[in-house]
Amino acid sequence: MSFASLLETTLLGVQTGMTLILIASGLTLVFGLMDVANLAHGSFVMLGAYFGFAIVTSGLGNFWLALVAVPIALGAIAFGVERLTIRPLYEEDPLNTLLVTLGLAIIVQEAVSLVWGSHPKSIDVPAVISGSTDLGLFTYPTFRLFLLVCSLLIVLGIWYVLSRSDFGIIMRASEHDPEMVEALGRDVWSIYTIVFVVGAMLAGFGGVLLGGSRAIDPGMGLAIIIQAFAIIVIGGLGSFRGAVIGSLVIGLLTVFGALYFPSFAEMMTFVLMGIVLIVKPSGLFGGTAA
Repeated sequence: MSFASLLETTLLGVQTGMTLILIASGLTLVFGLMDVANLAHGSFVMLGAYFGFAIVTSGLGNFWLALVAVPIALGAIAFGVERLTIRPLYEEDPLNTLLVTLGLAIIVQEAVSLVWGSHPKSIDVPAVISGSTDLGLFTYPTFRLFLLVCSLLIVLGIWYVLSRSDFGIIMRASEHDPEMVEALGRDVWSIYTIVFVVGAMLAGFGGVLLGGSRAIDPGMGLAIIIQAFAIIVIGGLGSFRGAVIGSLVIGLLTVFGALYFPSFAEMMTFVLMGIVLIVKPSGLFGGTAA
């Protein structure tokens, strides 16, 4: 492999990992704060992709509108889901929330199949971010560069909120000592709702971006949630830093695995997950929301 090809493959792996962070970060923050393994998170990504497709193909909007409107719509849906189905189960057996979110995922998948059918679809992206960009040693798809920049900005924003803002401090305090946060006059339930809604908004935004780079279908939610759980297990349950590192590792492993070991590319993620669980069961950075 030439140096230019190595750089191009590495850039593709980093970009793939950065896009995965949009999906895995919401899932790991919800789990870390609320102890909720949200199996419907992949369905939020899928809904984001299909809502984006509906906006772009309806003639009433375009890709840019979808990037704004879809996260808002997913946030509204997540607000209702959290209030009506998850909040009543916070102090119950965690298995109950697991089963409820699994049921939601199945319902969403069947609903999408009824509305849009089972044939794969894609989202047309604007001409300004289509085509290729000359990076000197190689050319690279402009839309993938757009994905990389968007993902990087959002990751930096999440990091700032978690580590530098008052809300991030309150959120981390709620994870470790919710009773003390309540005693200080903060509504922990509202914090749970905000984090759940933000996680769904990130999933919706990621869904629109994925729809512009790959085919979308009703089964994508299952594949996404499996990959997202592998990422947060590797990185550490509840750790945003772990989600970032885990996503980048999986992105690079997926790309280089497909290049050198195409028959085993998908399996390599789960082999790595098994190794991490054996060596460090809590994950690489397990135990902290940041």
